[in-house]
Amino acid sequence: MKIAVIDANYTDQTFVGLAASWLHWEIKNAGIVESSVSDADFILMTVSSQQGVAEIRKHIKRAKNRNAKIIIGGGGCYAPAIFDNYADVVCVGEGTRFIRTFLHDGYHAAIALPEAWVPGETRAVVPYDAFPWELPPMMHPDGFVRVFGSRGCKFKCLFCQTGWESEYRINPDIGKLQAQIDWLEKSKKPFSLVTNDGAEEGVIIRGQQEFVSMRLQSMRKIMPLSRKQTKSVRIGVEGASERLRVAVGKPVPNDELLKMTFDLLAAGIGVRWFFVPGLPGENDADYSELRYLVDQLRKLDKGVVMMNFHAFIPQPATPLCILPLRDDYWERFDEFRRWFFHGPGFTRHVQIVAPAKYPGRLERAMESMAASEAELRRGWFNHENKNWRVQYTVTPDKLRSIARIYAKRVGLVMQAGTSQDAQ
Repeated sequence: MKIAVIDANYTDQTFVGLAASWLHWEIKNAGIVESSVSDADFILMTVSSQQGVAEIRKHIKRAKNRNAKIIIGGGGCYAPAIFDNYADVVCVGEGTRFIRTFLHDGYHAAIALPEAWVPGETRAVVPYDAFPWELPPMMHPDGFVRVFGSRGCKFKCLFCQTGWESEYRINPDIGKLQAQIDWLEKSKKPFSLVTNDGAEEGVIIRGQQEFVSMRLQSMRKIMPLSRKQTKSVRIGVEGASERLRVAVGKPVPNDELLKMTFDLLAAGIGVRWFFVPGLPGENDADYSELRYLVDQLRKLDKGVVMMNFHAFIPQPATPLCILPLRDDYWERFDEFRRWFFHGPGFTRHVQIVAPAKYPGRLERAMESMAASEAELRRGWFNHENKNWRVQYTVTPDKLRSIARIYAKRVGLVMQAGTSQDAQ
């Protein structure tokens, strides 16, 4: 077989992401020499999200190889329907079994596997969840080596695909993982642990990470932190207010968030907060809590908190994808931004990264759900999504049930199987 690899996450192929690095490793272990893209019989393409479909299209066009079979895999392939017009097959979930079957037994054996999404077929697709934990540390294009602590997330926030697309798995050999980290530190190679919650008990390691993502509830167990453990902490705050955070399943009290942030910055550890504006049921009152947070950060002696805002985008494995998509967040965020930059809110202890506006959010939502605008505005209470041929951790009916509970919690009135704002 003549095989080539394309990392569709990058236009410039001198950059190689983690999934593509793993593919090169598997191909080399199989004793196969890679071919050029133009000469390949099979082109293996990696993509980290459904929003990579435009780059997929560009790379296929640039390859000028109409005869090659296109095999797509990676994190974005847990919602594979958007790639139907470009792929001969999509590997859903971890690619370990699919790629090893393909390399050793051939293409037709691989596409018969349960995790193989073949456009046009109707059979159920079961994501594969066995990660190749035996992987060596891998260099990311950002210059930091990655080691692998866990996959998935056990907390299942209602908007987040990661917790609903597969079950949570921890590296089964923490001793070997720690040995890798010890070697990286001895070699003075900066690293970061790949995990959804670096404070989760099962994946706590020794060594200074460049950055780590942590859930506030887990951080309670390990505070205080020092720079011996990490240089920067990323905290998913998510909702603009406490009520929204409780509703999505990630309760983050404002004052506890502030105390932890003050302690981290005092210890010389950088802090980033991540928010999801546009959650269903968000209202004007929620943004008063954002102002409160900024006002309190004004009291910092030193340090800067990065407040990153990423607009809510429905994901097909999640309960919140069920609700009709509404455009009602930008005006609220823009008023908050004006208060900060042009009013009394400004402080040098805060930096704000704005979310996408409505057109950009809509485009990404259409890609994530493989749906039209009309379908997104209608919602999925009485309709099936193309991606639901994939067997996620719960059924579409269960997603609908959870969505109804959420809607009630945040004040959305259910009428005729849809959701309408009661405000």
